[in-house]
Amino acid sequence: MNDATVRARSVLLDALDALEPHLPSVILIGAQAVYLHTGGADVALAEFTTDADVAIDVRTVSDDPLIEQAMLSSGFVAQVGGSSPGTWMSPTGVHVDLMVPDAIAGAGRRGVTAPPHDRRSMRRTVGIEPVLVDNTVMTVGALSAEDRRTCDVRVAGPAALLIAKVHKVAERRDNPLRRDNKDAHDIFRLLVAIETSELAREIGRLLGDEVSVAATRKGLRILEELFAKSSDALGARMAGAAEVGIGDPEQTAVAVSLLAADLVAAVEGLR
Repeated sequence: MNDATVRARSVLLDALDALEPHLPSVILIGAQAVYLHTGGADVALAEFTTDADVAIDVRTVSDDPLIEQAMLSSGFVAQVGGSSPGTWMSPTGVHVDLMVPDAIAGAGRRGVTAPPHDRRSMRRTVGIEPVLVDNTVMTVGALSAEDRRTCDVRVAGPAALLIAKVHKVAERRDNPLRRDNKDAHDIFRLLVAIETSELAREIGRLLGDEVSVAATRKGLRILEELFAKSSDALGARMAGAAEVGIGDPEQTAVAVSLLAADLVAAVEGLR
C-alpha cells in the first residue's frame, strides 16, 4: 500500500473521530469507499488516493457540536476563500471534503443551508443523492500496522458510488485541467468487481426512491453517453488512459464500455 493512501486513511479516521457525535448522519463516499467494496478487483491500477470524501445527511445531523467546531477542535483547518466550502485540511496536509447532496442542501450555490452549522463548513454536491439511499455500516480500519484504530460508519454502496462517479466525470468533461482519469477508472473498478445483476438491482431501487431518482436517471444517461456508447467515448478513453505505462489502455477502454453497456441494458430490462 502506498504511503499517500495510508495517510489518507489515517486522516479519514481522524475526521470520523472529530465527527463522532454525528456518525449516524455520516456516509463515507469517494475512492476510499470504492476500495472497501472492490479490494479484489482484477485491474492493473493500484489503489491510490490522497484525500477523503464524506457525505453528511443534514436531515438528521444534530445541532451540537457544530460541524465547524468539531473539525477545528480536532486540528483541521478550513480552506479560506476560493469556491470550495467544506474542504478541511489536516495538520499533515491531507484534505477531507464534507459534502451534502444538492437535493437536501437548501438554498445557495456552493455552501449548505443547515443552521446552526456554518454554511461553508460543508459543500453542496450534485449527483451524490443516491448515497442517502444505498449505504451500509462497515468497519473501516487504518492501513498502517502502527495504527490500530477502527470506526463503524455508513459506507455508500457500489451503485451509489457508480452514479456519483459518473456525475463527477461529466462535471469535468469540458475542463481538461480538472479531468482525473482515475475517476473514470474507479467506474471501471466498480464494474469489474461487482456483478452487473447486483448493480442493476440496486440502481432499480435508486430509481424508485424520490431522493435518488433524478440523480440516478441522469447518471445512467451519462454512463451511456460517456462509457457505454463506444470505447472511443470520453469516459472509456479516460479509464484506459489511467493505465498508460502499467496496463493495456485500449483493452481497458473496450472492457469498461462493454461492461457499462451491459449494465444499461440490465437496468432497462428491469423496467
